[in-house]
Amino acid sequence: MASSPELVAVVMAGGAGTRFWPLSRRRRPKQLLPFAEGRSLLSAAVERLLPLVPPSQVVVVTGAGLAEAVRTDLPLIPPQNVLAEPTGRDTAACIGWVAWRLAASLPNAVMLVVPADHVIPDGIALRQALAAAADVACRYDALVTLGLAPTGPEPGFGYLELGEGGEAVGELTAHPVRRFVEKPDRVRAAQLLATGRWRWNSGMFAWRVRTIVAAIREHLPELAVALDRLVADAASVGEAAALAVHYPGLPRTSIDFGVMEKARSVWAVPVSFAWSDVGSWSGLAAVLPVHAAGAVVGDVVALECERSVLVSEGPLLAAVRVSDMVVVATSDAVLVLPRSEAQRVKEVVERLAADGRNDLL
Repeated sequence: MASSPELVAVVMAGGAGTRFWPLSRRRRPKQLLPFAEGRSLLSAAVERLLPLVPPSQVVVVTGAGLAEAVRTDLPLIPPQNVLAEPTGRDTAACIGWVAWRLAASLPNAVMLVVPADHVIPDGIALRQALAAAADVACRYDALVTLGLAPTGPEPGFGYLELGEGGEAVGELTAHPVRRFVEKPDRVRAAQLLATGRWRWNSGMFAWRVRTIVAAIREHLPELAVALDRLVADAASVGEAAALAVHYPGLPRTSIDFGVMEKARSVWAVPVSFAWSDVGSWSGLAAVLPVHAAGAVVGDVVALECERSVLVSEGPLLAAVRVSDMVVVATSDAVLVLPRSEAQRVKEVVERLAADGRNDLL
């Protein structure tokens, strides 16, 4: 490339984080929890980007009820760069809204899209990969994703197959993507990994603003028309009023399913850095400092405990000979369950909602 493109980082910070109840609540979801060496996952995610993208070029998209908490958590980011969705409509709407806002002023800028709740210890490697992805996005007018090296046949992730004809980009190599497979079962995932050609789809992307706008127009025309109306109305009645009218009705779909799996020019930059999406209490031990008991946060006394997650936000939590368990204590709730059942926390939240226990949500 003759010159580096202008970069705009888009951090997706919506989501309820129900799998981390009772610590995670509607007003403080997973991305705002202090799981990154005492900082929130969101602030750590933004900090990883800042050497590559200046604070003025970082846009954070979150829910309306979280906007002020996000602004407080990110003092270096201009307050107007924290955008509030009236309601969550999945990643295609979120990314499309930002792209439509940028299209008039920065159509050739490259959007770097990252989630707010990933844990990536090696920020240098991430920035190198995102810079390479931005390069490929410009070279081929492509939609580019980072392909994570799988650590096993995980059925909860999307998979992508690397095509032939790798292209050197600095110290990395980019590949065209042959196809995507979304959340295969464990047997199918193991079959894919055995070929050596498949990677996890990271949910981290790079593309020119005009490229993603064109792709949404082609593959999600209903969303494109709705975004056109939103932007047109924003110019006359203000963005807040336009959002209130149009955003709740935007089609709900992911950018992966709605665009990436259908687009023609899709590339991946395979990466090997350590990564976790911290998907449940069980996974917390992998991203916290090593402790003999497992994962320990807060005022905890653990005697002869192992492979457990012990978290307290307030009262002293004392555990004796506890193994393979999750115990989380807050001022108003206690969660106890086996680590193997950590995904069922969502069921607890659903029961509380059904019972009208909104004070605990």
